[in-house]
Amino acid sequence: MTSRLRPLFVGVDRYVLRACGLRGIPAVVVYGPYWRDSGLPDLPDCVTAVFVEDECSAEAVLTALTRAGLGEERFASVTTTNEYALINVAVLAQALGCPGIPPAVALRFRDKFLQKEAVRAAGIPTARAVLLEDIHDDELPRLPFEAGVIKPVTGAATRQTATVRSTEELHQTVRRFRSEAGSARTFVVEEFQQGDEWMVDGVVHEGKIRFMSVAEYTHTCLSVVESQATMQDRRFDPAAEAWAFRLAEPVVRAALEALDLTDGIFHMELFHHEGEVFFSECAARRGGFVQEQVECKFGVDLGDAALSLALGEEPDVTVRERPGIVGGTYITTSPGLLFGVPSQDEVMSLPNVEYVLLGHLVGASLPANSDTTKRIGEVVITTETLEEFHKRSEEVLAWFADRITVIPAGVKRRDLHGMQSALGYDTRLTASYRREDG
Repeated sequence: MTSRLRPLFVGVDRYVLRACGLRGIPAVVVYGPYWRDSGLPDLPDCVTAVFVEDECSAEAVLTALTRAGLGEERFASVTTTNEYALINVAVLAQALGCPGIPPAVALRFRDKFLQKEAVRAAGIPTARAVLLEDIHDDELPRLPFEAGVIKPVTGAATRQTATVRSTEELHQTVRRFRSEAGSARTFVVEEFQQGDEWMVDGVVHEGKIRFMSVAEYTHTCLSVVESQATMQDRRFDPAAEAWAFRLAEPVVRAALEALDLTDGIFHMELFHHEGEVFFSECAARRGGFVQEQVECKFGVDLGDAALSLALGEEPDVTVRERPGIVGGTYITTSPGLLFGVPSQDEVMSLPNVEYVLLGHLVGASLPANSDTTKRIGEVVITTETLEEFHKRSEEVLAWFADRITVIPAGVKRRDLHGMQSALGYDTRLTASYRREDG
């Protein structure tokens, strides 16, 4: 009897690793400097961890596996939930001779211009797009649309993304991006799409959608970044709001066929405007802040489904639906030095809160809200009605605002002196001296 082949995971996905532990499935995970520095989650005994310098480099992964004595191992598959490692995983699957996403498919899921071209060619409604091969070129094109959105062609999390409404504004934005450290160089400009922004998270196996959840953002991802709004979303109820699933499903199914994703977890963005649904973009991975909401609303564990797919098995996506509203909100604050946050137990004691993640340690330097990943935490909230959900979300945000202490970046000494009392310290920055006089 031969032993089961182990799946190879590139990057840490705590939900997939949790599923490995619960099911006793041996696996190998390679992880990069981010996880080395911030700390790996507790790994099950059945999981072998290997450090690599770069999860997105085939050279780094292959050499690290060989040093660990795993260079000749045959794997059940190689997969990732790291957006930036997707093409590397496709290359590794071919090099290791194991199942994985084909390189041509991975390209369509990483390159937003190629993705739009494939979807549009299939007759699916989506925004027109033009490519800016290098924003450092002297000659820049005119804006071909009344309004557009510029973004890196292989970007994520709405980073370096902006609305432009004229050729002059397009050129100004390009010049701003040129000056930013670590800026991408190849961008795409898409026609601005009106409407509400939806997201669809699901599981596809053997070319068929096995599970699908549709949700709506309170604010579009772009408006979250441009207006510093709070990222909030909530899941549509398949019974009470079946109309949303009827509108979304044909577009989702056709887009996955056009992009040729036959097995995997997907996270798709759509726009809904006046009863029509338009494709925006799609990732071949689980979306951020999705696992808990889907598990809470539908009883479906996307991490466990990803493990089954990595093993070549049919995933268990049996729905055990929870009535009412399930949604979430990010907890954000001003940039600066994080000085104090409430405990997780305090947050979980709040009414209607089902889940909390506080993602920054006290003492962390908080950046400005430059993309949709910037937050100090996130909570899942459940209510009976949508009105209650919005009310409780605002109450939770207000509760956090009273209990988060941030020392603003670049604060002057005189201002810091004035803050000492509020921070719980003596405002007299002086020394005391006890002396015995003979």
